[in-house]
Amino acid sequence: MKIVIADGGWGAVQDIVQYLPEGSEILGFQCKTENEVIEACKDADAILAEYSPISRRVFENLKQCKIVSNSAVGTDNIDIDAATEFKVAVANVPNYCSHEVADHTLALLLAANRNIVAYEKAVRDKKWDISSAPSMRRLQGQILGLIGFGKIAQMVAQRAMSFGMTVIAYDPYISCDDAKLCNVTIHKMEEVLQQADIVSLHLPLTENTVGLFDKEKFKLMAQKPIFINTARGKIVKEADLIDALEKGIISAAALDVLADEPPSFENSLFNMANVIITPHVGFYSDTSVEELRRRCALNVTNFFLMKYGELNILNPQVLKAV
Repeated sequence: MKIVIADGGWGAVQDIVQYLPEGSEILGFQCKTENEVIEACKDADAILAEYSPISRRVFENLKQCKIVSNSAVGTDNIDIDAATEFKVAVANVPNYCSHEVADHTLALLLAANRNIVAYEKAVRDKKWDISSAPSMRRLQGQILGLIGFGKIAQMVAQRAMSFGMTVIAYDPYISCDDAKLCNVTIHKMEEVLQQADIVSLHLPLTENTVGLFDKEKFKLMAQKPIFINTARGKIVKEADLIDALEKGIISAAALDVLADEPPSFENSLFNMANVIITPHVGFYSDTSVEELRRRCALNVTNFFLMKYGELNILNPQVLKAV
């Protein structure tokens, strides 16, 4: 069996090979283009990927691939329709970083609400002055509006309520009764945007959510809220976000994701005092990365185990980093 790691911020690939079938040949690459993926993976039985484009053209050139395991919650880089057509299984790693993203969302929320970044910068500039940052409101009693109410958003709600916040949410796939179990009420998106003092995005990136947050959505934000995005950058039209910040339609933004990553540092968001940006690290901890690597590899092993019977995943095999 030939298993190809197409790309990934894996560090030492040795961290994952212990969970792959014994006797396999394992090759590690950093493929960034379709052509590189095709060349590396054309005769692979299984592919592990993170950002590599596993497109229709790639599937057309795979000779014997049975499964693609993505080391991510989503599968944005994989053409699922093509995978189905070519009878290739696709696996992902849901919820591996739920705690981390929920924690990061609250960290951004607190930093933006308490002007932590502005004050820290002022102190480093030798300014010991309360007025060096904008005025602020007590967090207790504010309304947090969650757009999307999956597992991460539910964990954000739990954390936010411990600070005395009221939490409302929009999610067409979550029933009002299920949300009530979390002490959260479900509303139409327009109602959430109109009522919330802080708006936090927790949507997947799909063809229906690309560019969903545009100038029309920002105009609905009547409370001039703090806007948080720890989901996906392309859900937001950044030009409209910049315009909303410049016009005071929203008071501040705290972003862990951008439309283009790595970004151009000419992006106006980097020059705005009321914007906090972190480099897409919401998912990260040593614990979450270990879980991600392990589960991504075990997706492959368990697939072949179910398909062909017993496999030994101890003392793995040939390893080459290319």
